Amino acid sequence: MKRIGIPQLNKEAWIFICLTIISAIVLFKYVNLVPRVDYNFFFSNTDPQFQDENTISHLFKRKDFLLIINAAGPIRSPEYMQRAHDLSESLLKLPGIVGVKSIAYGPGSLDDAIKGPLWSRLLIAKDLKSTNIIVFLKGSSPPSLIADIETLSFNSSRDDFHLIISGPAYIAELISRHLLKDIRVFSLLVLVIFGVIVLYIFRSTEILLGSVISCISASMWTLMIVHMLGIKIGLLTANLATIVFVLTLSHIIFMTYNWKFIISQQGQTSSPVQGAVHLTFSPSFWSMMTTLLGFLSLLSVPAQPLKDLGASGVAGSMVAIIVAYSVYPAFLRLVEPSSSKNNSLDRYQEKVEKLLEKRKRLTVLGIFGLFLLALPGLWMANTDPSLISFFNKNSQLERGLTYIDLHGGSSPLILVVKTSTGEKLDTEQSYQKLWGLQRSLEQYSQVGSVVSLPVMMAEAKRNILASLLSWEDLLGILRQPQFDGIARSFITDDHRMGLFLLRMNESDRKISRLKVIEEIKKMVYANGLVPEMVGGTYSLQGHLSTLVASSIIFGLGQLIIIFSLIAWVVSRSLGIALAITLSICVIPVIVLGTVGWLRIPLDIISAPASNIALGLGIDSMIHMVRAYRRQKRKNQKDAEVWQNVRHRFWQPVLTFTLVMVLGFGIFSFSEFPSTQRFGMAVVFGAIIACMTALFVMPTTAQIKAPKLS
Repeated sequence: MKRIGIPQLNKEAWIFICLTIISAIVLFKYVNLVPRVDYNFFFSNTDPQFQDENTISHLFKRKDFLLIINAAGPIRSPEYMQRAHDLSESLLKLPGIVGVKSIAYGPGSLDDAIKGPLWSRLLIAKDLKSTNIIVFLKGSSPPSLIADIETLSFNSSRDDFHLIISGPAYIAELISRHLLKDIRVFSLLVLVIFGVIVLYIFRSTEILLGSVISCISASMWTLMIVHMLGIKIGLLTANLATIVFVLTLSHIIFMTYNWKFIISQQGQTSSPVQGAVHLTFSPSFWSMMTTLLGFLSLLSVPAQPLKDLGASGVAGSMVAIIVAYSVYPAFLRLVEPSSSKNNSLDRYQEKVEKLLEKRKRLTVLGIFGLFLLALPGLWMANTDPSLISFFNKNSQLERGLTYIDLHGGSSPLILVVKTSTGEKLDTEQSYQKLWGLQRSLEQYSQVGSVVSLPVMMAEAKRNILASLLSWEDLLGILRQPQFDGIARSFITDDHRMGLFLLRMNESDRKISRLKVIEEIKKMVYANGLVPEMVGGTYSLQGHLSTLVASSIIFGLGQLIIIFSLIAWVVSRSLGIALAITLSICVIPVIVLGTVGWLRIPLDIISAPASNIALGLGIDSMIHMVRAYRRQKRKNQKDAEVWQNVRHRFWQPVLTFTLVMVLGFGIFSFSEFPSTQRFGMAVVFGAIIACMTALFVMPTTAQIKAPKLS
C-alpha cells in the first residue's frame, strides 16, 4: 500500500461522504438521542408482569410514585424544623408534585410523629438521627422535575440539615444521565481509538476514511430506523451505536485482509476488491445471520429493554452488512496495491503467532481448564443485584442510598390482600388479621418499613372524636377530598381488598427478590389472609432478574443450537459442526462462570456481554471454516489445511480482537458500574473467543477427519 497521505477521492467516494454528512444533520435534528429510563423501565404496560401494576392502579389511589428526601441533623432543634417546613413548602410549588409529607407537613409535632403509628413508620429513621420528606409525584411528571428537586435540595442543604434523595424515579433519572454521558464520551473515544487502530494496521488513509464513513453511516442509519420503529434510546439501546459500529468493522476487517491475501496471491492483474467482496461475503452473511438470530431471540422475552435491544439489533445487523459491502468497497478501490513487506504490526503478530503455535496444546488445555473451573460459577452468578449496585461503591451517592435503605428501606413493594372467606376488611376480626400481618412484616429482616390500612386507622383513632366512630364511618370520612382521599390508597371501595405499602431493604439481601416475595406470601397465609396481587418496583425487578437469568441460560442454549445448524450448513461436515458447537459453548461458560466466581453483579445491562462474546467467536470460526473448505478441495492433509488456515487468519482474528479489546475497554472508564462490567466482560470474552477460534475449534475438528460432500 502507498504511504499515508491525503486520499485522492473519486465521485463515488464523495457521494458517500456527502450522504453521511446529510445523515448526520437529519439524525441530530429529528432523532432524540437522549436516553430515557422511565420509572417503570423494566416492562411495557402490555407485558404480563405489568398486569398487576395496572390492576392495582385501577383499584387504589397509588401512593408509591414517590421520592424520599432524607434530612440528617439534630431533628429536635427549632432550626431543623423550620428548614423542613421551608423545604416542604418549596417542593409543593414545583409542577409534577401532588403532595409532601414531613415532620413539618403532616403530624402535629415531632413528638407526635415519633409516637404516631403512621408517622413513625413513614417519616422517622430508626436511629432517630434523621427524618424523611416524602414527595408524591404525578404518574407523568415534567422531564425537569428531578433536576428541579435536586437544585432545591442542594440549595437547602446545610451541615446540620444534610439532604439525600432516593426513590426509583430518582435512580432511573441518574441511570439516564450516566448513559447520556457515556454516549457522548465513548462515541468520540471509540471513533478515535478505532480510527487510530485501523490507520496503524493498514497504513492507508483511504481505508481509514472508508472504515470511518461506513461504520458511522451504519450506526446513524440504524438509529434512524430504530427511531422510525418507535423505539426510544433506553437502558440497553444506549450502546446500540457502538455495537453496530463494531459489527460493521468486523465485516470490513475480514474483507480488507482477504483483499491483501488476493493481492499477495494474484498480484495486481485481477480486481482484488471484487475478489475480496466475493471471498468474504458468504461467511459475512452467515455471521450476520448468527448475530441477527441472537437479537431476534430477545423479541420473545417479556421485558421491554430486552425487546428493544432485540429489535434494534436485528436492524443493526442488516444495516451493518449492507453498508460494509456497498459503501466500503468504494474507498478500498482507491488504495494502490503493494506487495511490500509486512509492517511492524505484521512482524509483531508473527511473533505472537510463533509463540502461541509452540504452545498450542498448552493453550487448548488452558482453555478447557478454564471451562471446567468456570462451570460451578454459573450457579453463583448474581442475576438479581440491588439497584444500589448500579452506582460506584463507596461513592457519596451510594453511601446515601445505602443509609436510606438501612433506615426504612428503599425499594417499594405493593401487597394487596383479602380474607380467605371473602368477608369485608372493616370488621374487628379482619382488623386483627391485618394487624397480625403488619407485625409479621415488620419483624422480617428484608422489610424496612410498612404502611397499611391498620396503621392508617390506628393513626386516625388517636383523635378522641375519631375513636368514637365505627370503622365504616371513619373510612368514609377518610375518603373525602379534605383528607386527600387517603382511605382509597389502602382499601377498595367494596372493603374486600386492602393494600400494604412496603419499603424493602436491598443492601443486606442475600436471596432473590422473588424468594423474598414468596416468604412474604407465606406470612399472609399464616395470618389468615390471601395475597391477591403483588406489584411495585421491587416485584418488577425480581421478575426482570428471572428473565435475565432465563435469557442467559435458555437464550444462549437456543443460540448455540441455531449456531450449530448454521455451522453444519457452512462446513457441510458433522465433525466440524460439532467442533464449532463445543467451541462456542466454551466462550459464554468461561465468561459467565468467571463473573459468577467473582460475584460481579450480572444486571440487565451487563448480561448481553456473553452474547456479544459468543458472536465474536462464531464470526471468526465461520470465516476460518469457509477458508478450510476451499483449501481442502486441493486434497491436502487435514492438519496441514488447518495449519494454513490458522496462519492466514492470525492477523484478521488478532486485529479484530485488538479492536474489540481497546474499543470496549473504553467502557472501563465509565462512571456507571453496569457499563464498566459490560465492557470488561466483552473484553474478556473477546480474548477467549480469539483463542477458541484459533486453537480449540481447529484442534477438536481434527479429532475425526470429516469427509466433505
